[in-house]
Amino acid sequence: MEEFANGCTQVTVKLKDGREMTEVVVSNSSHIVAMRGYKDLPFRIEDIDDIFQSDGDKNPIKLGAWDFWDIWPK
Repeated sequence: MEEFANGCTQVTVKLKDGREMTEVVVSNSSHIVAMRGYKDLPFRIEDIDDIFQSDGDKNPIKLGAWDFWDIWPK
């Protein structure tokens, strides 16, 4: 996947119910760390069916303005 800044990749997440969640930021190919417009992850990790990059993810028009999550649920 194409990186846009210091180990971060913007992706689209397809959920098992068919919804696609866009503008999701993954750090170091292993952790979802932000999603534009959300202060918390609006889906459960076990609901993920696929993670991929659209053309828009590979070359995002908007950079920044994400609320990175510092507190992780246990």
